[in-house]
Amino acid sequence: MTRVPLVDLAGLEASVASETMAAVAETASEARFVLGPRVEAFERWLAAGCGAKHAVGVASGTDAIELALRAVGVREGDAVVTPAFSFVAAAEAVATTGARPVFCDVERGSLNASARTVEEALARAESEGLRVRAVLPVDLFGLCAPARELADLARARGLALVEDAAQSLGARTDADTPAGAIGDAGCFSFFPTKNLGAWGDGGAVVTSRDEVAARVRLLRAHGATRPYVHEARGRNSRLDALQAAVLLAKAPHVPRWREARARIASRYLAELAHLPLVLPQAPAAPAVHAWHAFVVRTPRRDALAAHLRDAGIESRVYYPVPLHRQPVFASLDSPPLPAAEEACATALALPCSPTMTDAQQFHVVEQTARFFVRSPG
Repeated sequence: MTRVPLVDLAGLEASVASETMAAVAETASEARFVLGPRVEAFERWLAAGCGAKHAVGVASGTDAIELALRAVGVREGDAVVTPAFSFVAAAEAVATTGARPVFCDVERGSLNASARTVEEALARAESEGLRVRAVLPVDLFGLCAPARELADLARARGLALVEDAAQSLGARTDADTPAGAIGDAGCFSFFPTKNLGAWGDGGAVVTSRDEVAARVRLLRAHGATRPYVHEARGRNSRLDALQAAVLLAKAPHVPRWREARARIASRYLAELAHLPLVLPQAPAAPAVHAWHAFVVRTPRRDALAAHLRDAGIESRVYYPVPLHRQPVFASLDSPPLPAAEEACATALALPCSPTMTDAQQFHVVEQTARFFVRSPG
């Protein structure tokens, strides 16, 4: 039986093993394991790629969001608007600052927040007497949130705009800017399955605002202005030199890997078009999709996933419970958000890995089609 993993991490690592192992050996010989020149080199690479003045490496993507929010002025008692269809990290980071997440719905086509859905959430927050300080859109599955309209909205409302770009490294927005550059700060994750993955956790904040970068650097290292003198209540959230070395070794391959995912996505879009599936959108130029995940939607999601599993194909539900219905946020008593709730009931990620072979993709397409032919429902 043909086996198809959702993400072939082992194959991806094998393709760059000589480079990553050499980078690790060099780091070991230098014996500088926390921050230092390798982290600084990676920060320069990331900032240049995002068209930003600064990049600040931190310990995880979740920390990147929290520290970026704190750096743009979000404080205890504030509120932050963020989409309900996403991984929990964005909302969790908001809550960790002491602010309240205000969940907005998403557009049914893109599954991203928009100016319309954010405006609806802002109106609701104002009716509840909340003090909204920032908007935190998520570039879901590698598709950037609508940069121009969200930037215009934030500017008109006097709100900070922090972009969760954890899944969109290599993408471009509808304003022809790199992912991570649409607002006051952009936040990246380098979790191993991301478009650029470390050998553990890692993250970064990118920004062109000098004061935001300086604040994140302060907060990531215990709020210290000099050894043993602490100006702010920070935390230990420094990117390891080992992770930076691995990321730098892999960085030259990011464009090639994105192109591979784009080819896979293009074939899926063509080969699955005749099936009763809602397929993801390929954005119009100048926007570029990073294709972190290829997510289809069907009311028969669970049955399709079971069929693919029996055929040796790994798929994944992103995400089964919307954030406004998660137990941890139940006390917020959020209203229904129908598009997010529908997405949680229907979305399924198909394998989309740079090392995926034509035979593997043919097997996924064939088995997906066979499911609908055998049980047209």
